[in-house]
Parts: sequence; C-alpha cells; structure tokens
Amino acid sequence: MNTIKFCAKCGAPIGPEEKFCGGCGASIAEMEAEAGISTQQAAPAQAPVQQAQPVQQQAPQYDQQYAQPANNYAQAAAPAAAKPNPFAKLGEWVKGHKKITLIAAAALIVVIVAIIILCNILKYQVIDAKDLFKFEFKGIDGCGYVEAELNCYDKSYYSMADATSALGDLADETDLDLGDLDDLSDYASSSDKSSKVSKYFALDKKTLTKAFNKADDFTEAKKMRNALLKTNSDGEYKLKITFDKKANKNLKNGDKVKCTVKYNEDSLKDKNIKLKNTEFEVTVKDLKNGEEIDFFKGVEVKFSGFDGNGSADVSYDSAYPFIYYDYDYKSNLKNGDKYTVTANIDIYGAEESGDMTWFEYDDKYYTYKTADVKDGKVTKDFTVEGLEKTQEIDPFEGLEFECSGGVPFVKPYSVKSESIPAALKDNVSYSVSCDDYIGIGGTFKVTCSPYSSLARNGITLSGKTETNDWGDTVYVKEITVDETFPAYVTADKGKAAMDSYQSYIDDKIEDMRKDIKGHYAPYPADFDGKVTSIESFDYVDTYVAFTNKKNYDSWENTNALYNLYKITVKTDKEKKAVSFYASIYCSNIVATGETFTEEPYFSTSYYNKEADFKKKVIEAEGYTTTKAGAASKPATDDSSSAAASEATTTTTTTAKTDSSVAETTTSAKDKATTTTTTTLVP
Repeated sequence: MNTIKFCAKCGAPIGPEEKFCGGCGASIAEMEAEAGISTQQAAPAQAPVQQAQPVQQQAPQYDQQYAQPANNYAQAAAPAAAKPNPFAKLGEWVKGHKKITLIAAAALIVVIVAIIILCNILKYQVIDAKDLFKFEFKGIDGCGYVEAELNCYDKSYYSMADATSALGDLADETDLDLGDLDDLSDYASSSDKSSKVSKYFALDKKTLTKAFNKADDFTEAKKMRNALLKTNSDGEYKLKITFDKKANKNLKNGDKVKCTVKYNEDSLKDKNIKLKNTEFEVTVKDLKNGEEIDFFKGVEVKFSGFDGNGSADVSYDSAYPFIYYDYDYKSNLKNGDKYTVTANIDIYGAEESGDMTWFEYDDKYYTYKTADVKDGKVTKDFTVEGLEKTQEIDPFEGLEFECSGGVPFVKPYSVKSESIPAALKDNVSYSVSCDDYIGIGGTFKVTCSPYSSLARNGITLSGKTETNDWGDTVYVKEITVDETFPAYVTADKGKAAMDSYQSYIDDKIEDMRKDIKGHYAPYPADFDGKVTSIESFDYVDTYVAFTNKKNYDSWENTNALYNLYKITVKTDKEKKAVSFYASIYCSNIVATGETFTEEPYFSTSYYNKEADFKKKVIEAEGYTTTKAGAASKPATDDSSSAAASEATTTTTTTAKTDSSVAETTTSAKDKATTTTTTTLVP
C-alpha cells in the first residue's frame, strides 16, 4: 500500500494500490524512496493554505470554524483532481513491449522515406525533348540535310522582355517611352507570334506558367526556362541536337533522321527539370527542287576613313560563279549615304515557270524570282556607317631634336623623324629656328606646316597658329631646353663615358706598346737606351677638362676626357726600371641620357713626369680639370723577359683627392695611396 497520497511531481491524488501517477506517469516507488517525505510535504498546494490562515479571523463565527480546523485545512490543501494523462499508460505499455515498438518505428520510417522519394520524383518538370527544338531541312530534294536549333526567340528578346517587365511600372508612372521594349511586349503577348516557339521558351506569363506547371510562380518558371537556354563561352546553347554525319546528307523528302539530344543532366536537375525522349527520329520534308539564289550572299561592304572623306571596300566570296558585281567607286562618303552594289546574271537556257525562273548550272539547279531581276541586274543599297570622327593631335607632343653641341652650348636644328607621331609623318613638315647656342632654360621656335592630306585623313591639329609669308596657316610652339637635351660631359659622367669607349682605349694601348717596345724613349720621356720590356702599364685616373667659353666658333674644345697611365719599362742601358706617363684622350664628348658621342677620335701624349701632365692639362689656362675616376684599375702588363709566366709585383702610387675639398685638381690637396698590382711576365 502506498504511503504517498499526492504526487510530488504534479500534485495529483494517488490511490493506495497505484504504481504510477495517473497525472504525469511518475513512479510511486521512486517517490517513496525519498527519505523524510510525507503526504502533506508532497502536496505543493499546502504551503499557500498555511499562509492564508489569518484570513479566518475575520469570519464572524470564529469558534465554529476553529472547531473544525482539520477539515477546513484538508479542503484547502487538497488540489483539484487532475485529468488522467492518456499517454501515461501508453508509456508504461511501451516499456513493456520494446520489440513491438521498434518494429512499428522502423515501419514508420520506411513509410516516411517512401513519401520523401515520391515527393522528390513528383517535383520534377518532365519535358519531351523533341518539344524544345525546331528543324529545318535544307538543300534540294535528294541532296538535302537537316539542321536543328532550340525553338526559341533570339537571345536578346529575353533580356529585353525582362527589361520591359522591370520598367513597366516606371513607364506607367512617368509616361516613359519604352520604344522597342513596348513593341516586344506586344510581340510577347501575341498568341500567334508566341505559337511560333516552344511553349517552354514563351515570353508571356500565361503560356510559360502553364508549360512549367511544377513552378510555384512566374519567376520560378522563367528560371526553369532560362536553365534550358544556358550557353557556353562561345554563346552557343548547351542544349542541342546532334546527328550522325554519315546519315545527315543526301536526304530526300520522306527520309527519317535519328536525333540525339545533348545536355547537362545535373544542371537541369538543379532547376527541377528532367528530359525524356532524348533520342527520336524526324521525317525529312519540304526540300526544294532547286536552290533559290541569294544574289548578295557573301557580299560584304566595309566603310573606312573619316566622316566626309570615307571610302568603301567591296568583297565577295563567289558563292555563285555565274554572278559578277559592279559597284560605285565613290570617295568623300559620309555616314548615312547610300552605296549601291549591282549583281549581274546572264544564264543561257533559263526558263520561267510561274513567278520563278529556274536553270541548271554545273549539274545543279537554281531558282530566283523573275520580278527581282531587271535586264539581268539586281541592285542593293548599303547604308554608309561607322566612319570615324576627325582626330585632333598635338603636333609637338613627344618631339625630339637633332642638335649640335650640348648644354650649356646646344643648338637644335631639326626634328628627329622617329619622334614625329605616326599619323602626321606624311602629312606635315617641321622647321626649327634657334639663333644661338643655348643652355638649360633657353628657348627656340618650332613650326609645323600641315599638308592638304591631313584633312583627308580626318586629322586636325591643336595649338597656337600663325600665318606664314605665303599666307598658309602654320602651328608654332616655343620649346624650352631642359635636362633631356644633349649635354657636354662633365666630371660626373667622365668615368662612365671613358668606360663606354674601353674597346677604343684598348686598341690605343696596344698601339702604344708597339711604339714603345724596342724603341728609344718617346718624347718627352727621358731615359737612355732602347726599351727591352714593358714592366707595367698602370691606369692612374680619369680627368675631365671643361671650359665655359663658347668655343663652337673656334678650334678650341669645350671639354676633353683623359685617361692617365704610368708606364714602367726596362732598357738595355738603364740598370733599373724607369717610369714615365702617357694619356689617352678625346674631346667634345656629348651625353644624351646615358648615351655618349659615337666613335670619338682618340689621341695620345707622353710625359716624363706626372707633374708634366699636371702642368700641361690640369693647369691649362681657361679650363677647369676635375678628377672623374678611381685610381684602382691596372692595365694589362707586358714584358719581353725570357722568364715566361714568372709572376712579378709592381707597386704603383696614385693620387687620391681629399674628400673634404672640391674635386678640382687645381685647388685640391693630394694624398698618396699605394696600390699593389700583380703582373705576369711573359
């Protein structure tokens, strides 16, 4: 017998023999197992009743009520009887029949899966593939062929139809004139027009939603239609028909041709579309008895040039060998003109039949409408279009100039032809006017004279104009000399310039060796005897002599570049090796960017001592001579000693300018540094 009278979970009354709560299905045994729980504690409604006892004092018959506290308390504490839980006994039953429950659950799952599969199958729009295509039979009966394409509108119609729909409301509100889009809207809603294409490619809502009856609305129907109209990168429809090449030729009316539909099945499934009947046959029909001539098939007219000065180029691919063409040889065409091409045909044996003329040529039959040909001629007018607008060019942009001398004494005298804009090369001429040699910031005048051909080529010039002595309009501009112009080489580029001439210098050194070896001292070097060997030929430094005098009208140089060498030799008279100096130099060297004067003339001079070079070159009147190199480059040594391949060491002392003062050798203090070079004695 249960000791618990009310359920601790829901407060429902519990009978003495019940094992589970009739209200919530809780286990009575579990509640009894909880120590210290009484019936009154299990009833959650008692606590509120105890808090309500003070209200009894307000009653007028206090003694009577107080005499029966237990009954009143019990009546307040006992909760209203809960309705039996219909699932409680079911839960108890399930616990006792687990095997049967599992079998029922498995059966339920199978039913649910079957329903899902069925719904998944029924969601697809199933389309007969043949209904998507139109077929055209071409050629002549007995040698025909079939072509197939999607039975739809031109691609542009669909985008235009979407635009019509999108702009429709706006047009109604603002009286916007949609032009061709309105025409398209009328076209799409016309039943006789729409019937020309497959219903699955319709433009109007009624036809399309009826065709795609699985679609939820017009928008989804359009998405399904567009899935069928997908194209590849070449703009060709992915959905297409292929034929057996061997079977699709020499067809005659009544023949049957097998068609195979090619498509992306997964792509269509994504839009809930499935195709059926993807292989079928079509019956050949409507093949003509002869080919009707298109007189201008393969004729192409291209217009080129500029508006008002245009010309026409007519080409044709001789599609019909019995037709030849005449056309106008007009020039000065402008956009909108009519340009006429005439097709001429003269066939022996041609016969009229009704409103058609037919003939046989080279075992083929051809026809044309008799009324189209008059006196053996058919004409066609082409509209001139696409001629370019006149082009405006700055004739001075990017020009470069031929110059004599270099900055600060440069004189431009002509325009470099390679810098003239391509469009102007045969249409203008240039002249340069510069009265004197000028430096950075100096100016000179350039004149551009246009030819009459310039206008014919649709080109106009921009810029300032003048009238010349002959009354012609010319274009002029004042050009300012800047750092891009040629400049005489100074110390900053002296070493680079001499390095660029190294091959010339090497040749000079070789000549000097030949002149020295086996001969007496070259003047003004001072030593006794003939040279038996050259012990060393050492590079000392590079010097640049420069003058600010305008020497262009005299024989004097504006600049000179020197490489100084120390030469050590042995003679048949001197007991010790003796040394003297030599220079290899060139003059009037100009740099344009990093390019220097081509093929300069080189000379050589000898000095008994380095001081002689200093006096003659460095201290020359009217010139500032500056060191430009680094005294660390030994020249190749040569010796006629019998001890071939014997290594000898030569110590060379060279001058190094103090970095704390100017590089000008006339005012710089020299410091001595020692460079040791190893030479191979042959």
